[in-house]
Amino acid sequence: MSKDPLGLEDVRSGLRSWLEALRIALAARTASLWTLTGEGQLAVEIASPADADVTPSQVPLQGHALGWVVSEGIALRASRDDLFRKSSGGWIVAAPVTEPMGDRVGCVALEFDGVPRPDAPHALELAADIAGQIIGRVRATEEARADNERSQALYRAVQDLTRGLDLERLAAEICQRAMEITGARGSVVAAWDPIAASGQVVATHGATPKGLGGVDVVAGSSYLGLALSNKVELPRDDLRGKVKFPLYGSGFESKAGSAMISPMTLGDEPVGAIAVEYAKPRQFGERDLERLRTLSAFVAPSFRNALEFGEVQELSLTDSLTGLPNRRNTERVLASAIALAERTGSHFAVAVADIDHFKKFNDQYGHDAGDVVLQGVAHVIRDELRPSDHAGRWGGEEFLIVLASTDLEDAARVVDRIRRSIEASEIRLGGRTLNVTLSAGVSAFPEVVKNPSTVVVSADKALYKAKRSGRNAVALADPRGR
Repeated sequence: MSKDPLGLEDVRSGLRSWLEALRIALAARTASLWTLTGEGQLAVEIASPADADVTPSQVPLQGHALGWVVSEGIALRASRDDLFRKSSGGWIVAAPVTEPMGDRVGCVALEFDGVPRPDAPHALELAADIAGQIIGRVRATEEARADNERSQALYRAVQDLTRGLDLERLAAEICQRAMEITGARGSVVAAWDPIAASGQVVATHGATPKGLGGVDVVAGSSYLGLALSNKVELPRDDLRGKVKFPLYGSGFESKAGSAMISPMTLGDEPVGAIAVEYAKPRQFGERDLERLRTLSAFVAPSFRNALEFGEVQELSLTDSLTGLPNRRNTERVLASAIALAERTGSHFAVAVADIDHFKKFNDQYGHDAGDVVLQGVAHVIRDELRPSDHAGRWGGEEFLIVLASTDLEDAARVVDRIRRSIEASEIRLGGRTLNVTLSAGVSAFPEVVKNPSTVVVSADKALYKAKRSGRNAVALADPRGR
């Protein structure tokens, strides 16, 4: 038996009684109701008698006579040998089951040991018509119930998603609610910058392509980009046609059969979009699109506020000149490393780095030169660090580098690589190249200091040792504190 694809559980006993009466009235050996599965198959839904041996219990829609009955909507009378390749003889009569709206959902088949009565095909067609009306009413009821549940979910979403400034959390909740109100299998929320005409996927949920989170959304490169750049709603009821165009972005193949995209718009400009996808073509209705449109309109202000709050947060933790984390941000990273070391004894290293003769750049070329030098050095540091390392502007021309799970020797190697890269770099001011070098001091816990909170002081002392040695050098902290 199939897994109730048509939602017939509530009327299954009634259909079984109907099938039994039909079998007895037409003197058939067995009677069976076959329904379409989601895999292009026909499967026995109900059989009479209940223990009837209907073999096979599943046949392909394409390439089988019963599938032809359903796809063509025509009754069939054939020998059992021809239909099921049985050697027991007898005949089969089958008729399509069609809903009042015209959708064919399966067929009814009767098996006879001998030749069926002449009126059997016509009688079966009438009986199949009754079954189609019953199934149609059941499905209409189920769809109405689902529609009501989705509308209630929309009301809850509108109440719950109009506050909160955490962008990632808000986007994740929008994704979940979008699926609830539309019955979709997957959802995506993207942010959009109208001035740059580009955006980024902020959150995904359900059956969407892997690795989609954080992907750039570019105008004209996908349906999502088209919807955002053109400020339009995009319902795509069939994504499996010959024209292949990415749903979300290049390199991310979606196996969706249909999808809806609704921009979150404030004024005339979108701040983002909600997209939902379905497994099959034409799997959403107008009411689903209306609910997605309503959700997008209500959450747009909250989404914009979360975007702006995130930008303010990023600015408050970023040095505006160099683009590196500022001192406040770096102090937080350092405090976390110290706390972890105190709790678990895990080792880490710190380097304090300083641009050599920085004052001369400002004195000779003006303060613009100093800014260019700071930006150039920050760029090199950022490129040379490993993903697990942190570097921030500590103040003036000083930088602090925190290297997690790194001993003194490895830390010195990383920092010296940065020093050499800065020495070899071409930092240009107008038509001239500025010769920039860096000095640094490195310390580590627990190799050099036994108290992790003193590691910066230790690295600072090593920095002055590097300066005294002639600059453009990396010095290691002395465990004796000298």
